[in-house]
Amino acid sequence: MTSSVAQLLLLVVGLLTIFTSPANAHALFPRQAPAAGYLAAAFLGNVPSVFFHVAAPDSPSTFQRLNGGQPSLVPTQGTKGARDPFIFFSQDRSKLYVLATDLDIGKTNWNAAQTNGSRSIFIWESSDGLNWSQDRLVELMPATAGYVWAPSAIWDVDREAYAVFWSSRVYDAADASHTGTPQGPFIYYSHTNDFTSFTAPARWEPETTITNIDQEIQYLGGTTYIRYISDTSVTKVVLDRSDTGLFGPWTRVGTPVDKVREGPASYQDILRPERYYLWEDDYQTSGAGYECYYTETFEIPYTPCETPLSPRGMRHGGVVQVDAEIYSALLRNVTS
Repeated sequence: MTSSVAQLLLLVVGLLTIFTSPANAHALFPRQAPAAGYLAAAFLGNVPSVFFHVAAPDSPSTFQRLNGGQPSLVPTQGTKGARDPFIFFSQDRSKLYVLATDLDIGKTNWNAAQTNGSRSIFIWESSDGLNWSQDRLVELMPATAGYVWAPSAIWDVDREAYAVFWSSRVYDAADASHTGTPQGPFIYYSHTNDFTSFTAPARWEPETTITNIDQEIQYLGGTTYIRYISDTSVTKVVLDRSDTGLFGPWTRVGTPVDKVREGPASYQDILRPERYYLWEDDYQTSGAGYECYYTETFEIPYTPCETPLSPRGMRHGGVVQVDAEIYSALLRNVTS
């Protein structure tokens, strides 16, 4: 074998390794810089704005406040209140996005928020995690919907677009005042490539009659996904698994934490990649917020984190791994 042919074979093997590794299976995902820390987005108590926190790789449940403990993203449109922030990277990792519910419960009540609430979500974007765009308000559901809550997004490898999920209750088209009995809440989805224009909404699993909110999806490689959902029929977070892609069918695994909780958030450990964390919101206890659990097998029940989550009070949000450049910049904005 000539040296040039050998070099060519080595190059081909190298490329195959990049694009068929578990992190890149089923799609040509771009390689990413090694993770150097965690960035969490959450809201606090009933303060309807987005707060950021960071944590080091060796302290995955001990976070530090950014921006002097003040909100980093304060909405200026709609209800001027943002809850349930979901943070994620674009597919090429050039941008960070935050999606959030358009709701300030201090200006309304839960009945009104569910019957004639906002049908839009907030969207922010950033290239460095510190400097963010103005909020953008995008309507996702028609007038038959009572609300749009808890948006999240993930790259749909089959559509080569982002799938955006949320929950809604829907009324009959003739019931313009929404005084009748709605269907749901069920989880809906839409696709987008730019987070400006979206396809028409559709039901995720239209055959189900189980009422669900607060979806959190974790990609495990290949065609395997797990998801956490707040099942409103039991007021607990449940775990499902699909080995056939993002749209299932999904198989119920069980209840990771046998407590009344909602708003799941999940992320992978940087130093121990076999470990995944699950945060669940103790919304019934004043000031409690998220609790931290983990698994290495996705078998139930999950184990409480060795170090309790701090600071206390973070509520329904999300966590991403960030590289050294972003992490270093964020650390300069930390509040001790």
